[in-house]
Amino acid sequence: LVGARWPLSGEGGLCEGRARGSDAPAMVHHGVIIGLCLGIPALIALLFALVTAFRKQIADWIDFKVLYSKPNKETIGFLRGNFAPTPKEETIGDLPVKGEIPQGLSGLFLRNGPNPYFQPLGRYHWFDGDGMVHGVRLKGGKCSYANRWIETSRLRQEKRYGRPVFMKIGELTGKEGLLTLLSQAVKCKLGLVDISKGAGQANTALVYHGRKLLALHEGDLPYVLQVLCNGAVETLMRAAYDEPPAGEKKGRGAEPSGEGQGEAKDGSSAGASSHPVTTFTAHPKVDAATGEMHFFGYNIRSKPHLTYGVVDREGNHAKSIDIDLPAGPAMMHDFALTKTYAIFLYMPLFFKPKEMVGGSGFPFVFEPDFPSKFALLRRDATDASGIQWFDLPAGMIFHTANAWDDPKEEGKVHMYACSTADYSLGDLLSSTSTRYPGSPQVGMPGSPSQDQGGPGGGRSGKNGKSGTLGGGGFIPGAHGGMSLMNGTAHDLSGNPASFAVPNRYLRSMNESSKSRLHSSTLNSKASSFASRLASRKSSKSSVNSSPSQKKDLLNLSGEERSADGDTFTLFHFVFDTTTGTATQQKLLEPEQACDAYLLEFPQVNPRFHMRPCQFVYMACFCDGMKTNGVVKVDITRPAGENVVASATFAKDGKKRFGGECLFVPAEGKEALAEDEGWLLTYVFEHATNSSFLLILDAKTLEEVAEVELKTRVPYGFHSLFLNEEQVQNVKVQSESHVSITVKE
Repeated sequence: LVGARWPLSGEGGLCEGRARGSDAPAMVHHGVIIGLCLGIPALIALLFALVTAFRKQIADWIDFKVLYSKPNKETIGFLRGNFAPTPKEETIGDLPVKGEIPQGLSGLFLRNGPNPYFQPLGRYHWFDGDGMVHGVRLKGGKCSYANRWIETSRLRQEKRYGRPVFMKIGELTGKEGLLTLLSQAVKCKLGLVDISKGAGQANTALVYHGRKLLALHEGDLPYVLQVLCNGAVETLMRAAYDEPPAGEKKGRGAEPSGEGQGEAKDGSSAGASSHPVTTFTAHPKVDAATGEMHFFGYNIRSKPHLTYGVVDREGNHAKSIDIDLPAGPAMMHDFALTKTYAIFLYMPLFFKPKEMVGGSGFPFVFEPDFPSKFALLRRDATDASGIQWFDLPAGMIFHTANAWDDPKEEGKVHMYACSTADYSLGDLLSSTSTRYPGSPQVGMPGSPSQDQGGPGGGRSGKNGKSGTLGGGGFIPGAHGGMSLMNGTAHDLSGNPASFAVPNRYLRSMNESSKSRLHSSTLNSKASSFASRLASRKSSKSSVNSSPSQKKDLLNLSGEERSADGDTFTLFHFVFDTTTGTATQQKLLEPEQACDAYLLEFPQVNPRFHMRPCQFVYMACFCDGMKTNGVVKVDITRPAGENVVASATFAKDGKKRFGGECLFVPAEGKEALAEDEGWLLTYVFEHATNSSFLLILDAKTLEEVAEVELKTRVPYGFHSLFLNEEQVQNVKVQSESHVSITVKE
């Protein structure tokens, strides 16, 4: 417009000037278009610059004006008592020892668990905390303690930001869960959060493989750690398992016997994976004979929903197979391994985000009318076309104890795991398997009928609605439990209850109810089952519903819990790959062991992994959240008569609570008894607000030693023991492995 030459009457005459002047509107129109073309990009660039400059303020406004605009009035039990995080890292040497450290017990005891670095915003679940490793170095009869956060990509990003910015499981409840997802999406678009670098907390478990120490979380890749001389750990890198060699990716084109190219009988693709690993189970299995580490990863967002993989003894990604699931994504925490098979646990705890949107529930929903499915895949398979599925009544399994191929009957596989069920002790339930998914078993207890639609049945719960275990919709468990459909539950103050709290705890408890824990000495005798039941019935009558006596719902005294609903205990599963039949049998009631509410965190002598064993050790949960003892079970004995010994942690009249009791075999004694070794666990004493490392004789469950840690160790998840050779191996790490690359 500025450069346009306008005609005047003196130039070319009046008529010519008027003629040219008649073109002025067109020229203005073109000028406006040119201006807009130049101005809109400039405006966009300006807006982009403003958004970039104020992106943190935008994210903060969304979080504090929308997502966290209302104060959270609920009692968050996972941030109180000994669930509360420790605020600092410590190194403490020359720890006092009561008793004597066994001469053969030398190495490093490590336990992983959640410990949020920042004070959480909004709702919080135990799963959500940043990983922290607590270690005790045992050498020459002397002990030292150290704790360190695992420097995950998530934690580093939040440290740079200055507050929690990643999505939490505890926030994925109800319509507020949508705001949580929206908030994270906005942060990703603004470049404030990069979930491609990892969003997991590495807070669940630890594994030693290929001369490396790995910290694990099922929603992310492992983190490689190294150990310092004092037992403290340092984070080296986030592991990356790239595509396996080309020779291992022929599965989709492989011809399964008599079937179509790489396709299962249900019409779904079933081939080898051709993509990098993005999720990695917290419970991989290491085959000591081959040196291989077997793992799986599940993906709730997109297919493949399940991937099975193998890492060779050198740490290289050797094989990866995608497995299609018959009813969509589900929570899959653990699996089992034999010398022949990998066993995947497809429990009916499905990912259904609509349940979150439609109310105030959690997006994982238990479907009691859908069977529990077990998938057996040969370890030498190159694709999933030969997978064999077995259906059993609906239940939930978080942890397996052991599995092996029957040494006498070919094709028969045994598995021991902690599961739930509402039928009687000793009942043997069986079913006929489906060779491939998609064929519901009509008439089988707990299975859907033919008219339920969809692969394996589509209707859920009573009257076609979603259902959950127990009247309160709560699945208890060693990781804090889940209240899956808790939209109508409220605490005593009328506030919506945290989804982590079972409905049966939403009541007042009597301050004066008498303890039923063995408080004087470690009890090495199994008490009468009948007397336990009588004691429980007596205690239930003492519950007072007075609103004036409120309790912290997750930090109960260890004596207030209800017997209603299903709880976890040990089961024996048998899969016959020849006949296609499967059976499951409950082996004991929790009340037989320390009057437990549930039994979980199963342990066996690691030298007996994948081969027949005699003993299984389990932690005794006294109120669904904390453990007050341990039980030793002889699985070769009849159901109900198999408790060899039990021990409570209480001592000198003081209540003490622990966690997973890790079996550490005696060194250099391969030919000795299976139960030759020790059980190690951290124990918290409420009266002194301090923690100890407790060492028990695995044969008798008698106390051997107690290491005073001079600090408080919060409750946590899974443990690992490194012997002296392994400690030396993880002190110096090589970053030259082709399968391990440094990632921010």
